[in-house]
Amino acid sequence: MKRKFLSRDYKEDLANIVETKKFSEEACNLLLSMTYRIDDGYANYEKVKREVPEKEDFFQKLIDEVEYNCENILIAIPGSKLEEELKANKCKMMMEDSADSDQKTVISYPNVKTLLYGITKASLPKLGRNLSIEDQAVLTAINIGKCISTSEILRDFNGWTWSISENEIESTECNIIYIFLSYLFGYDFLEDVTIEKIKNNVPQEFYEVLKKVATQFYMSYDKTKNEEILKRLSDDKKLYEKMKNRSQYVTEITETKKNLLLQIRRIDELISNPMLMKQEYLAYNSKLPNEKKIFSVSHYAEMIEHQRNNIMEEMNRLTRMQNPNEFLREKERIQYEIKFYEDKTDITKLQKEFLKLYLKKLELTDNKWEMLDILYEIRYLNFLPNGKMNLNEIIEKAIPKAIKLHVISPISNNNILDYRILKGIFDTQVISLENLYIRISFEGGKLNVELLDGDVVDRKYDVQLPDGADVEIRSSRRTKIFEI
Repeated sequence: MKRKFLSRDYKEDLANIVETKKFSEEACNLLLSMTYRIDDGYANYEKVKREVPEKEDFFQKLIDEVEYNCENILIAIPGSKLEEELKANKCKMMMEDSADSDQKTVISYPNVKTLLYGITKASLPKLGRNLSIEDQAVLTAINIGKCISTSEILRDFNGWTWSISENEIESTECNIIYIFLSYLFGYDFLEDVTIEKIKNNVPQEFYEVLKKVATQFYMSYDKTKNEEILKRLSDDKKLYEKMKNRSQYVTEITETKKNLLLQIRRIDELISNPMLMKQEYLAYNSKLPNEKKIFSVSHYAEMIEHQRNNIMEEMNRLTRMQNPNEFLREKERIQYEIKFYEDKTDITKLQKEFLKLYLKKLELTDNKWEMLDILYEIRYLNFLPNGKMNLNEIIEKAIPKAIKLHVISPISNNNILDYRILKGIFDTQVISLENLYIRISFEGGKLNVELLDGDVVDRKYDVQLPDGADVEIRSSRRTKIFEI
């Protein structure tokens, strides 16, 4: 892994920004404490997780986020009104939009992890207006996952240990989505991610499951979108029931088109007659409250023209539905959409699609340093708080490849036995896998295996010898596992 020399004092840079923005003393102290904690645990965070920014880049991004995205930072100290507000909203942090800029005010409990999460969330980009709800869901899930990943440095790491705090993860779905994509394509890939970027790099099967998992999260995350989706689902069901009787549906389309055609003729009459347009404008405006009145006749004409365009689009859609092939395609599309929203998907489906792609990444790896990264990533995946993934196939192929690339040393002359002995390295939460040693003893036809972190025993487990194999253990003494 690359390293950069930390040539700047980022604590001082952040302190200067905080002073310029005139944050409260509580906010200043918490930000300072946060930077010390990050500095203290970053080496372990970087070593364990692998796909993270370099330390200098992490600090630079944090400084930019505070400077350009946080108008203010308010700390909800115990007994304050801000604390009551957070309790009332059942959350650990909140954000308020600025009236004068795109910056936000972050309101946080006096907790460094919560504050870091809030600062990162305040810096998330706005979603494009033309995205579908499903694509919005995917990008939102990735962005929330990014916030979770960033705050992990303070959640799960200190100067000497690593331990995942599952109950402090804001969304296990978003966390998993972000980790999967970062391990497939790298940290940088997700910095300026777009839907097109994802679709161009993953198979359709992966994206469909990703979209479903993200949408289910989105429905619980955004109440407005949840209501929008439920309304769409209700409309789809009603339409699908109508489409079951095609002849009756086509008759209804014909009548609807007649009514729409009358509306178009009326609009065309208004557009061609300025006096009539003005009369309609005055009559329409007279029925509206002052704050909703149309500014001028020209604005009213633009509104009418927009209505005409919408009606024409609907006319064209209905015309297509009179075509038997188009009708069938639309019916199938609606049926798929109903199924998409009604059927719940398990996160294990996304795991399976991810493991297919990750297995290809493993097979293509021929560099020992990349192989070392993969071993760390597999170990990290094994501890993801999502219900254990079945990593056996990955581990079965990773161990012999790591031996072939001289990343780890063989323990025996038998591949099956090496797998059984060495797979224990993925169950240990020691920071540095390279510091692991192994000690083996024989007892009752099986092997007693000890994994040691330096001189300290970290894990003990038994391994059954392969049936009928002529096995030779290379050493029964305390032996270093990793060659690099």
